[in-house]
Amino acid sequence: MERIVVGYDGSVYSKKALEKVKVLAEKFGSKVYVVHVIDTAVLSLSDVFASPSILASLREKADYLVKEAVQLLGGNAEGKVLEGDPAHEIVKFAKEVNASLIVLGSRGLSTIRRVLMGSVSSRVVQESPIDVLIVKG
Repeated sequence: MERIVVGYDGSVYSKKALEKVKVLAEKFGSKVYVVHVIDTAVLSLSDVFASPSILASLREKADYLVKEAVQLLGGNAEGKVLEGDPAHEIVKFAKEVNASLIVLGSRGLSTIRRVLMGSVSSRVVQESPIDVLIVKG
């Protein structure tokens, strides 16, 4: 397990996933990529949500969350903020870094889109060509 990608949104379940990744990374000497995806489809629901100030605020919060997670993991961790469909972007990034595992919490922060389209974790499992570990609370 050379490289692990962990999806992190600050939710209780993603914090549990981070704890699991920390144990795995220490055991196997893995490089960890903490990924937060800003769900831009939600922004397109209304002009109110699509304002530059809202997007800037979401980016600022995402940067904070990723830095928080990287600090918690220490050592061999790196953070990345992406934009787009969370499931698709996580799988795409994992392929780009040649990850051997994706780790996600079983539930994240809810949005209307996720209620309509299903959870990010279940969609990552369906799309991913590599192993996915779903951490339950």
